[in-house]
Amino acid sequence: MNGRALVLQGYYYDGRQPLRRAATLQFSAGEATLVWEGEPRRYPAADVQVSPRVGRADRFIALPDGGQFQCRDVPALNALPQQSATEGAVAWLEQRVAVAAASVVLIVALLSGGYQYGLPAAAKHIAAEIPLETEQALGEEALAWLDDGEWFAPSELDEATRDRLRQKFAQLCIDLPQAHHYRLEFRDSEYIGANAFAMPGGTIVITDDMVEIAETDEEVLAILAHEIGHVELRHVMRHVLQDSAVAVAAATLTGDAATLSVAVAGLPAVLAQAEYSRDFETEADDFAFRLLHEHEMSPAAFASVMERIETDCGCEPGVLDFLSTHPITAERIERARAAANEPEFPVGAWVQTP
Repeated sequence: MNGRALVLQGYYYDGRQPLRRAATLQFSAGEATLVWEGEPRRYPAADVQVSPRVGRADRFIALPDGGQFQCRDVPALNALPQQSATEGAVAWLEQRVAVAAASVVLIVALLSGGYQYGLPAAAKHIAAEIPLETEQALGEEALAWLDDGEWFAPSELDEATRDRLRQKFAQLCIDLPQAHHYRLEFRDSEYIGANAFAMPGGTIVITDDMVEIAETDEEVLAILAHEIGHVELRHVMRHVLQDSAVAVAAATLTGDAATLSVAVAGLPAVLAQAEYSRDFETEADDFAFRLLHEHEMSPAAFASVMERIETDCGCEPGVLDFLSTHPITAERIERARAAANEPEFPVGAWVQTP
């Protein structure tokens, strides 16, 4: 203050009663004098502390006896002892709109990056830590929910067809790491339409419409091989986890992956209509092509049934179908055709076991 007196007009709070009183606080010769309706009070100027600046709001001066003095913000207050050593930097940021706007953009970018890259990475890590028994229980609960909600009706396929496809499905899975967890279920549905999807834990559901669209058992197995790929690569749980950021955050913080079955138990409908990412679909396709090669079947069967579903399914359209949950693209069909001409290569070395 360079020896000059500083006089502040404001309000005094004694720290004992929630009342304010008009007062004046004067600084001179290293002393602060409070003038109010009571006896004047004097304090060493070095013992008072000024609150940090917050925009253009009033500031508070803490007095040694527990009282406070409220006054408007003036530059001279910066020469007094401060409560926070960072007050200057904070005030500088608060008064610059451009900096605040840039900060908002940065936060949005960080959140977007976390959602696009961080969340999938966390989901992949957590899915690998979930015990298969827990995942299997979740799949069973989800399927029961769909059955109880009458999304499904019992299959109308003849028993011989179902038994034949189950036997071929078992042979398709026989050498896989999770072979003993797989179960093939047949359902009829006016809502799901021509569809097949994997549940957590290895249960794969295929609808009557999908079986009827296929012209050969090999085409049915090509569809099932794709769903097996989703299971082996843990896409089912990774998808559910990515759609449940709260569950991912909770599991990451607590380290208790087993509790995720509770956190995502309310998402069985999502499992039935899971729209996998392009990367997931590509990985499942590649897995299916390898698996078909290993069992001396051609990926051309996958391309053929995909084209038939896309152009002439010949079934009642449902609310959901394979086109909506597994979008068919010309690229995927071309890749299947190309894979049919590739030499055989083992699935076992490519599967990422949990």
